[in-house]
Amino acid sequence: QKMPKKGGKGGKKGKGKGEGEEGVELTPEEREARAKLRIEALERELVQRQDVVNRALQAHNDMRQKQSELLKDFDDEKQTTFAITADMTRQYKSMQEELMRRINTLEMTISEQQDQLLLAREANEELHKQKDQELALKDAMIADLRQKMDDMSHEFGEMLKETLDKMSEKIEATSNEWEQDAGANVEKKLEQLHMGAPAT
Repeated sequence: QKMPKKGGKGGKKGKGKGEGEEGVELTPEEREARAKLRIEALERELVQRQDVVNRALQAHNDMRQKQSELLKDFDDEKQTTFAITADMTRQYKSMQEELMRRINTLEMTISEQQDQLLLAREANEELHKQKDQELALKDAMIADLRQKMDDMSHEFGEMLKETLDKMSEKIEATSNEWEQDAGANVEKKLEQLHMGAPAT
């Protein structure tokens, strides 16, 4: 009869999520690699545990077959006393109880290993999810920066165009004013020349 399943063994608290030796923060790639190695190790150990259980069951079946053969021989030959039969039965029951105890212990260990494997897989999936979220956030930030750069470029272009237009207007006004002043000075000099010339 199987013993009730026990809870996980107690122990020292593990390192924080994503921390390696001496509390150094691991990268998502390092955490993912460590989780994969842990899963592979647990899977190998699970196979080994299952093999031990299979061998124990085979030994149990062999023992039952051996007992059946012995009992048949004793019955056929009628040379075995009740005391010997009882002693063999007690030995068989003791061995059977020991085998069942070992089988129950191994089954509990396998169950614990399966729980750890499930937790490791869930942690690995969470790591993938977190990594995808980080990549999506970075993509959004890049898109936002590009949009801001485009807006600033457009705004700068508008400011530059407005400045150039104002400068063109000032240059044109200055040029017209200079032409007017230059024409007036020429006429004035001509008048001065005419006034200073001798009469004929």
